[in-house]
Amino acid sequence: MWFEYIWTTLTAVAVITSNSVSHAQSQNTSESKITRHLGNDIVHNEHDILNTRNITQIIDNGNKINTQTLFGDIIANSMKNFIPFSNVNEKCTKDGQHFVNDLNNQTLWAVKMYTSSSKYPGTILSGDVNELGYFDQCMRVSSKNLGINGAYALANVRFHLTADKGPHEPLNQFDIIKADWERSKRDPLVVGPENLLWALCFPDSCTNEDIRLSVDRALTPAFQDRNISVDVVVPPLMYTSKNTTMKYSNAVLMIYGIFIVGCALMISGTIYDLFGDHSNPGKSNFTSKCLHSFSVVTNMRNLMEDPKTKDFGVTNGLKTLGIITVIIGHRVPLNLGIPNIGPEYSERIFTDFWWSFLKTPVSVEIFFIVSGFFTYIVIEERLRNGKSLKFMFLMIYRIFRIYPMYITVIVIFAFILPYMGDGPLWKLIIYPEAEFCRKNWWTNLLFINNYVHSNEMCMVHTWYLACDMHFFIVGVFLTYIVWRWNKAGVFVYGVLFAISMYIPAKSIYDNKQWGVMPYFHGNIKNLRTTEHFQRVYIKSHYRITTYLVGLATAFIYLRIKQSKFKFSIESRIIGFMVCFLLHIACYIVTGYLYLPGLKYNPWNHIMYFTFQRIVYSLTISYLLVVSSLSNFGFISSFIECKLFTVIARLSYVLYLIHFIVQLQSIGQIRQPQYGNFWTLYWEINADLITALSYSVFFNLIVEAPCRKIFKELMSTFLKAEKESDTAGS
Repeated sequence: MWFEYIWTTLTAVAVITSNSVSHAQSQNTSESKITRHLGNDIVHNEHDILNTRNITQIIDNGNKINTQTLFGDIIANSMKNFIPFSNVNEKCTKDGQHFVNDLNNQTLWAVKMYTSSSKYPGTILSGDVNELGYFDQCMRVSSKNLGINGAYALANVRFHLTADKGPHEPLNQFDIIKADWERSKRDPLVVGPENLLWALCFPDSCTNEDIRLSVDRALTPAFQDRNISVDVVVPPLMYTSKNTTMKYSNAVLMIYGIFIVGCALMISGTIYDLFGDHSNPGKSNFTSKCLHSFSVVTNMRNLMEDPKTKDFGVTNGLKTLGIITVIIGHRVPLNLGIPNIGPEYSERIFTDFWWSFLKTPVSVEIFFIVSGFFTYIVIEERLRNGKSLKFMFLMIYRIFRIYPMYITVIVIFAFILPYMGDGPLWKLIIYPEAEFCRKNWWTNLLFINNYVHSNEMCMVHTWYLACDMHFFIVGVFLTYIVWRWNKAGVFVYGVLFAISMYIPAKSIYDNKQWGVMPYFHGNIKNLRTTEHFQRVYIKSHYRITTYLVGLATAFIYLRIKQSKFKFSIESRIIGFMVCFLLHIACYIVTGYLYLPGLKYNPWNHIMYFTFQRIVYSLTISYLLVVSSLSNFGFISSFIECKLFTVIARLSYVLYLIHFIVQLQSIGQIRQPQYGNFWTLYWEINADLITALSYSVFFNLIVEAPCRKIFKELMSTFLKAEKESDTAGS
């Protein structure tokens, strides 16, 4: 408290002193200026007369600033009188002429159409140029008398140097642009000013091909004189009009109907829970139990209640850390792939060593470690209690535990997401995602999406679910082998662990790959097609190492628990501090691989990919074991708090849903975005809050009811199976 008073007093004194000094300096400066002015008044008058004469002479000579050779002015002047036309579409040419005539007459619809188009490329020397115009105004343009509505398109213009003129002295802007082009070929961190997105608003009778020809005709002559060739493309996904927007199909209406039924069941289940007769729950039939499973009151109570045991409370904090860092890790590349103002923000993320935590994808390993940990514990305890393995039963239980929410999100991506927004880039960003899910949904449900059609994967982040399912199968059998043949099982585990490290290391060395996702300008806009993503990042046999660490952690945990060994307070404090430092180091070390000028060395990437994940896994494993057997005092209380418990219970739904939130936000941008640390911070908070609200809703309407219904079905099935076995004996 006293410290706060002292700090406030010192701050006030500093501010008052600063203002007083500034005021005194200002007065002294003003007095000296007045003195000098009075002392040299005649000199100033003579100087003003000379300046006036010089300016008059310049105007009289007709000298003017020549901007006709500026790159931006060439584009702006060429596109200023843009008129859409077509060689085959007579209505497009006719409507284009109507547009020109009404614009000259200052007719409102034509003025709106004209002002909705881009006017000047303001950032031509800063890299890619993205002029997005005024999308919403363009889509509202309408002339009922002429039957003309506004259509919006982004012309993608690429420039190429066709001749190599010698350098000028001093260098003009074309030489600077040329130098940037050459530098961008050598340095993947640099983007050359070779790509232009130019927004155009025009009559909707013109097709995207008509606009392509019109833009090409406007720009090509102006740049041919400067030995620059122009390629113009207007893809269908960059063309938007009322005629091209997606119409509600029967499938979409049916899906909306299912959601309405789900909401009705949720309301009915809540009313039944509040006012129904529950005096004898043992006599409740299956239908009433299913209806009760939709109760918002009960499901929210289950979501908020304390865990039944505190043994593994640390996993709630770990899952919360994992899902938050995953959301951050997905927001950063998505932001870097959209139009932005100036390259400074992206360059800093690419090259700044201390911002490397934004590029480290290691946080997803938390879920692999925890999954392996609990797989081993559940299987060994099942075997130790004399129960049979029942592999097919375990697989069916796991699949149907995953399916309800998984199928729901696939359906949303495939059919609902395209209707959840609009914007200049909406179709370009969202429609391919929907199309991939319509084509390849079956690979997700078979958990082979990280191997089959992975370059067109439905929901790019669901590679994790495929890996986790593959790991579960391996983990069940490996646990059985270790339990059944102890020493031989440990040997098999050691061989598998060594292979899991050798395979990715050999691939990185042979194919000259990176050990981390290369977030560079060249591949940031479509990570699906990058070599590292396809060869290493999503493949199960490259990612299983940390899952195996989770299995080993559970093996060690059960042995320590049986021996009743207790960790001393000193060892826990020292161990936690070491783990914390190593955990932070695993995030920061990624920055070394992105240092500007660092030459590629495959051994750097092999060491990084192998040992970073192992060290990270060991820090998580230590927290799992020690916190489950003892605790870390107030640190454990913080990690096990109710907020983290709720987020951990929602982590699966959050993982699936958060990508919808992020795609919505970037798909609806209207102008290039300004980025810095604080805008990223605000966007991450918005992602978390919005995704949490979505997750709570889908947990209430899909996840929790389906889990309870499936549990009821399984209990009924097991009861019938037990009665059948008893009758048979």
